[in-house]
Amino acid sequence: MKIYIACALTHVPRSRFDEHVAFIHQLADALRSSGHASQVRYALVDSDPQLAARPSSERPRLCYLWDRAMVEEADLVVAEASFPSTGLGIELQLAESRGIPIVLCFRDFGTNKVDSQTYENPDHTQHELQVGEGFVTLMALGIPTIFRTIQYSEREQGIEQVIDAVSAVERR
Repeated sequence: MKIYIACALTHVPRSRFDEHVAFIHQLADALRSSGHASQVRYALVDSDPQLAARPSSERPRLCYLWDRAMVEEADLVVAEASFPSTGLGIELQLAESRGIPIVLCFRDFGTNKVDSQTYENPDHTQHELQVGEGFVTLMALGIPTIFRTIQYSEREQGIEQVIDAVSAVERR
């Protein structure tokens, strides 16, 4: 099975960046060694370093094309969604449009959960912003090709649960 790991990078808080990147690399290694993946690709290895060698005027187009191709060539997308990301949202939609199953996971860092917010509309009615559990947007959670959603608190637990979900995808 070809697996693409989608994840936030740009807006990951810099205080969490190294830990987040280490998790992505560890997850990729675990997926490779699990026996479920013939190929594991992700931006940190398969597009971002290559973009640095290109002229800055070409980078946005190439980033889109390369990352899109990795999603479209995948049999499964594992989406680490602990932090907001426009790119991750695009990748999730690309996977959904191709019918590619998604295993969506996110970690509670204690600082990445948002609370609901009251707002007022022009007609002066007040409403509570619908944020679900406050980690991943409701729209993303509603993607029909999400096979499993995993909330984890420790790296090892997250990896174990993702591997279990990948195994279940493979069995079906």
